[in-house]
Amino acid sequence: MRTRLIQSVAWAGLLAAAALAETPKPQTVTLTTYDGVKIVGDYYAPRADARPAPMVILLHMYRSNRHAFEPLIGPLHEAGFAILAIDMRGHGDSATPELEQRVRQRDTQVFLDMVQDVRAAYDFLAGRKGEVDRSRFALVGASVGCSVALHYAAKDRSVDAIVCLSPGLNYLGIDSGKDIAQIRGRRILLISPESERKSSETLARLAGDKQGVKVRIVPGQHHGTRMFGVIENIEQDVAEFLQQGVGKPVSAKQWVYGSINSRVYHLPGCPWMDRIKPTNLRVYSSAAEAEARGLRKDRSKRKP
Repeated sequence: MRTRLIQSVAWAGLLAAAALAETPKPQTVTLTTYDGVKIVGDYYAPRADARPAPMVILLHMYRSNRHAFEPLIGPLHEAGFAILAIDMRGHGDSATPELEQRVRQRDTQVFLDMVQDVRAAYDFLAGRKGEVDRSRFALVGASVGCSVALHYAAKDRSVDAIVCLSPGLNYLGIDSGKDIAQIRGRRILLISPESERKSSETLARLAGDKQGVKVRIVPGQHHGTRMFGVIENIEQDVAEFLQQGVGKPVSAKQWVYGSINSRVYHLPGCPWMDRIKPTNLRVYSSAAEAEARGLRKDRSKRKP
């Protein structure tokens, strides 16, 4: 009996070691937003056999940091993603005394400006030539990170899939109900503990897209990233949802292009594409995908 117990403990130790070995080591990067804020993040390059890989940005909770997502890194890496977890402004290594004080004071403008942090993260990922597939892009948020993710996706139609852990209707001044109502043609998973059921169900109703938006209610009262390691298989479930949400890679010949500031998409080779600033350029897997998100085809006869 004692021998079996020792063998079981040893086997468990081997499994734990194997799990740790599968988690890649990050490259710590510093990004500069358009409004001049320095943002620190951890970049996990995708597996060589998964490149060019879909990309995902991880957005933490209030008064938390990027390390809260470490339990999710292994499953996302195994699912073939290029991963960037950032410390949003005023948090972790992205905190200055002024920004940290404004965060503690719950200054609404600081949280609204966090979309600039996401955009800087996108620019970094988009620049990883050969490593990422810009036509497949996802976000994961926790608590106020959900609000930032939805606020960003309401503007950037190239976001394919979003997972929200403990979303709220109006965290720290960000109106997520208004934002989710503007999001069309994406896959969204809203995960809440039983005590927060109402917020997820209300957001799903406001989205109005019953096929694309799913609600999952889990037991307990664990908020946001505190679900990791507590709710069975939640990390794998999130990775699987995102993998399905971004879809399979398609030939670049099928891609269409647009500006984050426009509701028009262009076919490859269109001369108007040369007028789009590289940082504004967004990529869609197909014309059908772009149209499902509210874009229309460029029909201009005039050359730029």
